[in-house]
Amino acid sequence: MANYFKPVIFKLGSESYGIDINLVSSIEKQVNVVAIPNTVPYMKGIINLRNEVIPVINLKKKFNMKDSDILGENAIIVKLPNITIALEVDSVEEIHSIDESEIVDMPTIVKTGDLKYFDKVVNVNGKLVVLINAMYLLSESEQTSVVSLTEKLN
Repeated sequence: MANYFKPVIFKLGSESYGIDINLVSSIEKQVNVVAIPNTVPYMKGIINLRNEVIPVINLKKKFNMKDSDILGENAIIVKLPNITIALEVDSVEEIHSIDESEIVDMPTIVKTGDLKYFDKVVNVNGKLVVLINAMYLLSESEQTSVVSLTEKLN
């Protein structure tokens, strides 16, 4: 019997990415972000979602991607063990059920250093989708600083 993995598939520019649906608590459209100055470049700001202050990560900047005309006003709310974060994306495409045997490891050269979050890749309907391991999106020190910021604001 096959095991299945269910990612939420989203777009950044023309590229497709996926994140484990088990980590996603909600998908929000047209979020109003309050900018926080003097933070890391990919920290877009914060949102107030159901009385919880949540930091917003601009994934295009985190991944050093060129900004496009598409505005990332959609947010995927991700619950990690120590923190909840919002990932700003251009669009959320679908939730897809993938046979785990179709998923392949990302080449080792891509997963080095700070890029451990680029975990695996899968072909979905003829298009490659990079699967992100959200546990590695923020380093330990980044998580600590974001946690301290949100604790002060909550």
